[in-house]
Amino acid sequence: MIRKDILQEAWSSVDFSDFRNDSLERPTPADGRVDGQCCCTIPDLDADRRLFVNGFGKGMNITIGKGEIIERPVQLQSVVNMNRKALVEMRHEIVVGDGAQVRVIHCDDTVGELRSLSDNHVNIRIGAGAVVEYYKLQNLNDQSGVINRTQVTMQTGSSLTMISISLNGGHICNHTEVRMQGEGCSVCADGLYLLDRNQLCDNYIFVEHARPRCESKALYKGIVDDQARAQFNGHVLVQDGAFKSEAAQINRNILLTDKAHVESKPFLEIYNDDVKCSHGSTTGQMDLQALYYMQTRGITERTARMLLSYAFCDEVVQHIGIGQLREAISSMVKKRLHGELTSCADCALRCSTPCNGPDVNFKIKI
Repeated sequence: MIRKDILQEAWSSVDFSDFRNDSLERPTPADGRVDGQCCCTIPDLDADRRLFVNGFGKGMNITIGKGEIIERPVQLQSVVNMNRKALVEMRHEIVVGDGAQVRVIHCDDTVGELRSLSDNHVNIRIGAGAVVEYYKLQNLNDQSGVINRTQVTMQTGSSLTMISISLNGGHICNHTEVRMQGEGCSVCADGLYLLDRNQLCDNYIFVEHARPRCESKALYKGIVDDQARAQFNGHVLVQDGAFKSEAAQINRNILLTDKAHVESKPFLEIYNDDVKCSHGSTTGQMDLQALYYMQTRGITERTARMLLSYAFCDEVVQHIGIGQLREAISSMVKKRLHGELTSCADCALRCSTPCNGPDVNFKIKI
């Protein structure tokens, strides 16, 4: 079998030329002060440690010792809040010892409407028998972009839950590589992206089954409106000798206009016979039969579209294992779908906070 090097193919498809030709400036240490009261639209949670990234330097090193169980999540907030166009480059290292358990919430956000580009490198090393939940939340302004390169290595019997929620941003690129280097590892990787206007979102995930009896599941869902564009590249590699491997990869998209565009490329590369692997992709319009059924029951078309859209997103939201975060993201998704941010009195979606609050800036139209 000829092996296909999809890694280079996926990365070469990402075009950030608009940012490279811009007059973006790197922050200096004097610009590194971060105001913790900057009204970040990603919610503050009841976290064990809340780490504010100042926009320059090496980033954060988080080490969880062998057998340690961190009860409360660690929240890492990367907030770009500058008075000029900025290029922010960060490198984060997360090391989880054997048998340890930790939940990490990593947020990317911008304050104001100035143009910026964030280039994040996250390296996660998971020891044998460790359990890790990693949540990536993104809510940027329409002028800004973010490149996230996440590399994960896993040892025997470890478990990883990774969920990426992209609510807003001019150009978002999530490039994820997960390598299961020990026997009996399990990965659950989900993604949700909501796009409108001229926004772009590239999602690429590579999962390597290098040892026997490993399991991986990937579910990515997106709603694309106006002239927005989305791309999904998925690659599952089952190495020779990785028998009893199980892998499932699904990408589902809803296009709300005839100008919205999605490219979906799931891919399986298997060098072993004793495996269970599947992949699938669907892209289409909203279910007209379901829409018609709801209208015959007295529900307006706009309300029916919002309810169907939220039900589509909720499959990913419900996989969030932190109750407080799940409730916050559920409310933010509802507001994103609500779009006009007018009075909530006639809205069928019941958010935990009013849509017309001071920190709400979502604009997608359903």
